[in-house]
Amino acid sequence: MKRALLHLSVLLPMAMMGQIPVTDAATNASVGMVNSQLMNINIQLKAVNKNLARLINLMEKNNNETSKSRKILKEELDAKKTSPDYVMKSTDVNMTIDLKEKILEAYRSSKNSIQKWKHLEQDEIQEFAGYTANAIVEAKNLFKQCNGIIKTKSIILPEERLKKVSGINSKLEQLLDGLIAYNNKLSQINAFREAKLSLINMNKE
Repeated sequence: MKRALLHLSVLLPMAMMGQIPVTDAATNASVGMVNSQLMNINIQLKAVNKNLARLINLMEKNNNETSKSRKILKEELDAKKTSPDYVMKSTDVNMTIDLKEKILEAYRSSKNSIQKWKHLEQDEIQEFAGYTANAIVEAKNLFKQCNGIIKTKSIILPEERLKKVSGINSKLEQLLDGLIAYNNKLSQINAFREAKLSLINMNKE
């Protein structure tokens, strides 16, 4: 029994001494694995940070581009809300002004002529006066429309403004032609009646 205890007392310290290196090796292995995992995580975090930095730069770039696009769009919209100089000084706009003067002149001329013609009937004079008055009212409305198209702040392309002005000019030309034709018609009627009356008077003599 004593011998057995002696052997056990000798073997136990030896066994304990043998376990210490094994425990240290396991701990070192665990620490190494943790360190390796931490290094991998650190590498991944660096990659994530790098990607985040790229994403932030891209977002800032997109934001700048969006701001530029908004500014350009605003400038384009503002440009569409006003008539450029080439519209204001265009042939179409100048023609509108010219037609306005010609219509007013035709109206004044017709009014003066009616007073000089002595061989027209009263209903013919009244009918012509009504026609010319309506023509002037319509012409004024067309002038107003033209002015509105040029100065409106609505979003209208310059080409569309010119197209609308050209359409108004066509109507103004029709009014002018109508005034001139009606004036010529009454002038011929007056001249015919005057000539007829002169012929009758000559035959009486």
